[in-house]
Parts: sequence; structure tokens; C-alpha cells
Amino acid sequence: DLGVNLLVVRVDPQTKRAARASRLLVVAESETCLADDLLWEDSNEAAYLELFRTKDQHCVLMSSNTKDTSEVHVVRCDDHFSAKEPPIVKQLLRRCEGVEYFAEHRDGVFYIVSNHERKDFSIYRLEEGLIGNPNAWSYLEHFFTPPGGMHVTDADVVNGWMVLYGHDAAAPRICAVPLSSMKSRADPSAAASPTWFLADLPSGVGSVEPGVNPEHSSEAIRFTFRSPLESGSTHELNLRTKDVTLISQRQWNPNSGLNLNAFSCERVEYAARDGEMVPLTLVRRRDTASFASERPCLLHVYGAYGSCLVPDFRPEHLALLRRGWSLAWAHVRGGGERGHAWHAAGRQLNKSRSVLDLADAMRFLLARAIAAPGALCVKAASAGGLTLGALLNSRDDAAMIGAAIMEVPFVDTLTGMLDPSLPLTVHEYAEWGDPCETHHEVNIRSLSPYENVGSHRYPPLYMSCAEADARVPAWMPMKLAARIRARSPQYLGSGSGARSRRHGATDSLGEPSVVLHCAEGGHAGAADWHGRTEEIGRAYV
Repeated sequence: DLGVNLLVVRVDPQTKRAARASRLLVVAESETCLADDLLWEDSNEAAYLELFRTKDQHCVLMSSNTKDTSEVHVVRCDDHFSAKEPPIVKQLLRRCEGVEYFAEHRDGVFYIVSNHERKDFSIYRLEEGLIGNPNAWSYLEHFFTPPGGMHVTDADVVNGWMVLYGHDAAAPRICAVPLSSMKSRADPSAAASPTWFLADLPSGVGSVEPGVNPEHSSEAIRFTFRSPLESGSTHELNLRTKDVTLISQRQWNPNSGLNLNAFSCERVEYAARDGEMVPLTLVRRRDTASFASERPCLLHVYGAYGSCLVPDFRPEHLALLRRGWSLAWAHVRGGGERGHAWHAAGRQLNKSRSVLDLADAMRFLLARAIAAPGALCVKAASAGGLTLGALLNSRDDAAMIGAAIMEVPFVDTLTGMLDPSLPLTVHEYAEWGDPCETHHEVNIRSLSPYENVGSHRYPPLYMSCAEADARVPAWMPMKLAARIRARSPQYLGSGSGARSRRHGATDSLGEPSVVLHCAEGGHAGAADWHGRTEEIGRAYV
């Protein structure tokens, strides 16, 4: 009767950091606020707060996360909130440096996904009565270890089951674990209970997006599967029978002339120069005879933050495939395709490994005649721009590329990481290193694309930036474009400069073709279909 309780997170206007969680008591159908109580403020400048409600609607979880450390506080939804008595907040598990965890709740038990023992996460149980205990870590009960090298990225709890989402060697995984397995271990004489299993997914190449699955009492979950050749099919997994049923799938117009069976989609591996086998997703025509001499190829790269480079469906990719192009995704180190170790092998002082892996992927495509010399285009976005930009600064590696596309690229890395007032800078010390430390400053300077622009010939380059981008300021791509143009042989040679260009002067090396487009939006690009179509046209035409 007193109003509606809202739990909110407030964002710092300068750094865009979500740092303060509060309770607002708001009068319904009015702007009157009866109470505004601070529940938790994290002073760690590298941490961001998020709010989640558990599937059973029993708790709201306030999660503070840096790149490698987590802390969760709990507010019970059934507690009585009044203007005079703010919600009771309890710590789920104390913060431990380098340990990440998140949680779900079911029947008085928290199911905690943590990497304090297994870097790619295992599952633990904690009785609800133990939250707030400073020694709660010692009361954790090990519940389940995911199979093989599966890295867990998300989890859901429904009727009698915990469903884990993740990947193993760049392949998507769904692992279902019965909650009754703990009871069976405690009582061997109990009736046999279901065992865990991996869902039979449509393909090992692609991505899985969990559905909303709002019913916590359901015995089935839905998910969407996408791949370079699948625009999005919805499936239902029956947890009791293990059956996966197709619910819906987009059907192509039979008059479109599109035959997806004419293309193959596979994951291969190539040897990096240090002997490590690196996954590479490859999509191409089965019959390449008609395009044998051209063999154009578009290679995607990212390799940062422990994120998987997802070989997703893009309409523009189909247009390229129909014109004889091959598509490739290099899952270089620094990404998360093979879990925590894969990320660690390409971050901070090891970041150069991402660049070398990309160069080796290019050599693999050329050596196997998947791409013809001069017909290889490399595309990267955001943090992937550092990897591609650093590679372009190598004369020999740049010579292998026919063209490059860099969307909102993080290319003035040193300047960005030296300014803690920029959004995300402090948060990302764990990824790139703190340049206030000499060894990290030297490493960042050696890789930052802007700091290392050469005077050699660069391939035709398209770059984009966005005026309202809070992640990669527009001045980063602008500075790189200006420096590449200014250091080209055309500019540096005798008789070069604005005057000679006006009179049509050229030399054997030519002037670099650097196209830079600045949009009005943010980091994610256009939000509407027409704007997105224009972005695609600028990059590919």
C-alpha cells in the first residue's frame, strides 16, 4: 500500500560505470519517491554492478564484476520493505581476487558457478542459511564438474535440473545436470536418478542463445541455434527424455535461387608458429571450379576478453558466398574458444600472440589455396581492431592482404589506457595491462596500431567510428587514418604532398586508400534495419 519497491543501479556520468545499487520506494502512478536507500556501493573503479532476479523469484542478486573477480550480495524478494526499514543485504561469498562466480537459487539452496578450483568453472551448492557467513567458502559443496574442456558462460535452473551453457574448443555446448544427483551421492541406496548429459545440437559450428524459459517448474527449455548457414532455428530440449525438437525455422523463398546445400561449413585447425593448433571456422562453396582463379576470402578475427568469436549468420555473407567468396573465422588466442587458458595466452604481455596467430591463419588460407594472393580481406571490430591494426603495421604481413575492414577499432591503445577518466580504462587493466607499470607500457606501446604506423604500403582500408561511442572514442580511428595517410610513400617522397596530388602526381607505390566513416550512433552501430544496411554497403561495396 505504501508504494512499489524498485532496485536500481546508478551509473557514473563520466566513466559510465555502474557503481551504486539502491532501493527506491515509489508511489504507484506518481513520481513521488518515499525512500531512496543505498544498498551497496563498490568503490573499486574496475568493478561494474548488475542486478539479477533468480528464476524462482526468491532473490535479487547484486553482482559486482571486474574482468577477473566477482562478488555477489543477496536481497530476499519476500522480505517486507518499508520506508523506515530498507532491505536486508547479505553477502553470498566474500570477494577473492582472481575468482569469478555467479549463482542461481532453488528450494533453499544456492547453486554457484565458480572458477576458484577449475578455471573454466564448476558447480557448487550453498545452503541459504549460510549466506552472510564470512567463512561461506569453506561450506561450499562440490556439485558438478563440466565434461572435457567445457567453459561455462551461463546457467539456468528449472524443475529438477540445472542447465549449463558454454563451449568447448569453439563448439557450443548445453549440459543438463539433474539436481537429484547430490541426493543420490548422499544415499547410495536411493533409487537411480537421471544422469547428466550433453544436448544433441544441430551442429558443432555455430552458437546457442538460451531462451527466456520463464517457467521454473518446466521440464523443458528452449534455445536458438545460429550458424553461418542457419539464420536462427528455435529448438526445445526435453530434459527428461533428452530429445531435441525443432520448433521453428526460417524458410527461404524457393524463388530466391539460394541453395544452402551448395556450401560447406566446417571447423578445421591450423598450426601456429609455436606448434599450437588454432581453430578456424570455414564456409565455402562445395564446387569451387567456376571460381578457381579468383578465390576471394573474408577472414574475421577478434581474440580479446576471453570472448568467443561467434561464426554467426549474416545476410551479407550469403551474398558473398553466392559470388564465390569463402568465409573464415580465426579463433586466435586471447579469445575464449578454449577456455581460460586460451584467453590468458593472448592477453596483457602475451597479446602479441593474437597478432601472430592471425598472421599464421592468413598463411594457412593462402597455402591451402582457399584464398588467392591479393584476394584476402581481413575484418575486425572493436578490440579486434588492435590485433588487425598491429598486423597491418608489419610490411610482410600487410603484403598478404588485399583489403581490410576495421569497425569502431580500438587502435590508439596507449593513449586510451593512459587516461583513467575514459569509460572502461581502469576496468580493462586486467586485459591490456596498466601502462603506469613500465613493462606494460612498453608492451602496449609496441602493439598499439597508432604508435607503430610504418611507411610501407597499406592495403585498401575501410574504418568506421561513432560520435557517441563510449567504448572506442571517435578520435581513435580518426587519428590512425590520418597517420597512415601522412606516412604513406606518396606523402613522404620528393615532390609529394597536397600540391602534387592536386596535379595528379603518382608514384609506383601509390597513395593508400583509407576510407573513414563517422556515424552518429554508438559502439554497436545502427539500431534500425536501414541504418544497418547502409553500414554494410559502405564496408563491402
